[in-house]
Amino acid sequence: MAPALDTREPLVFPQSFEGLIRALGDQLDERCVGRLKQVGVDTQGKLAPAYPLEVWLGALKVAADTLAPHLPLEEGAAVVGRRFVEGFSGTLIGGALLTTVRLLGPERMLARMTRNLRTGTNYLEATLEPRGPGHYALTCRPVVVAGFYVGLFLAGLEASGARHPSVQVVRRQGEEAVYDIAWS
Repeated sequence: MAPALDTREPLVFPQSFEGLIRALGDQLDERCVGRLKQVGVDTQGKLAPAYPLEVWLGALKVAADTLAPHLPLEEGAAVVGRRFVEGFSGTLIGGALLTTVRLLGPERMLARMTRNLRTGTNYLEATLEPRGPGHYALTCRPVVVAGFYVGLFLAGLEASGARHPSVQVVRRQGEEAVYDIAWS
């Protein structure tokens, strides 16, 4: 029997790991499976109902190193974030979320970002501040690897119909990250 999880601690739900595993695609070889198992994710068994944030961080580092071994963690994590959206869309919850994103368009998708992020975790929060037409500042907390969300937001904007999207981290302070998001 698995140990009881403290629901006050940051938890990541199995659909996030399912999306991450799908993002790895054909790169999920024996070595990668072993490395994921070392950080607490058994890709060949049934996924747990929730994982501590540390397990997610370990799995994200493995995925970034697998998909973009030549890049620093933040840039490699952006690659994972983009591919994650594709992988997550293949899950039951992710497919429903992506269908909603397409219908909402970029502005309303961003306005619902806390809800969107909470489909995979119990802890992420986001606040949106308009800067002009097609231009927003999005503050997320707590963020451990900011680059992952750069890729995630770019892919989400593309899926929502935004043309020529741009996402940049403009400030990191503690566990808070501010992203400049724009499109034409």
